[in-house]
Amino acid sequence: MINDITDFLRATEAAAIAASEWVGTGDKLNADKAATDAMRERLNRIEFAGKVVIGEGKKDESAGLFNNDWVGRFANQKMSDYYELAVDPIDGTRPTVTSGPEALSVLAAANAGCMFTTEEFYMHKLAYGPLIAHKVKLNIHDSIETIVEKVSKATGKAPHRIVVCLLDRPRHEKYVAVLRKMSVRTKLIQDCDISGAIATCLPESGIDLLYGIGGAPEAVITAAAMKCLGGGFQAQIVNKECAIFQPKVYDIEDLVKGECAFAATGITNGSLLKGVRFTSRGPVTHSVMMRSKSGTVRWITAYHGN
Repeated sequence: MINDITDFLRATEAAAIAASEWVGTGDKLNADKAATDAMRERLNRIEFAGKVVIGEGKKDESAGLFNNDWVGRFANQKMSDYYELAVDPIDGTRPTVTSGPEALSVLAAANAGCMFTTEEFYMHKLAYGPLIAHKVKLNIHDSIETIVEKVSKATGKAPHRIVVCLLDRPRHEKYVAVLRKMSVRTKLIQDCDISGAIATCLPESGIDLLYGIGGAPEAVITAAAMKCLGGGFQAQIVNKECAIFQPKVYDIEDLVKGECAFAATGITNGSLLKGVRFTSRGPVTHSVMMRSKSGTVRWITAYHGN
């Protein structure tokens, strides 16, 4: 794994700054294109060969980066030690162009052959922090009631003190109804379940679990972040109608084998990162970057020149 992952952070910073120019415009296509072009251009400056194995081009009709695209200064050379990349220049296109919360630019990297890929669009997910992961074995096959009961025992929290984060979608209404019947608190988010999963590893967030169906590409990116943070993560593939769950459960090591790195930069303000701000000196970004090998997590505020 690359020892200095700062260049990956520079790629998410560049994408976030480019996307921020389109905040509140309602123009998803141009916002995505600007962020994608900026991320690709910055990645192409790095002295490495990187292969995009997780992108969102098909589902979102985006400008790329597409699966099997190569980036980096050595992209055209045949190298056995290339890196696999999972990228999302804008995780949260809708909140970006509507001035909503939680939009991020994200990237995860691992060694060749280490990232899970699928043609399916959606996965059912369960994310939780290190405290829970070290004390109890959760299983995404269990009912949400059973999962909450185990979390309550692991954390010592009564159910009414537990907070579960879910995407605010009709497919999750049945889970929300069950949770509220148990007096469990719910945090419903419009987009960006990567940040919701990461929040389970940050005690100050107040979020104990992320649960429910979201994008399959985001699941792999999330797994990289959770590996760096020491949290727990499980996922199942579901069909496009989000009705049929495949029985196999993928854990972190299934989704991202070996060492990995993760970088994210805020586009709009959120619970995890602040959005891009423009000052007389130039844009200011707020980012996080992590490495699984060292367990290092760095929160970075950067001032960029005009």
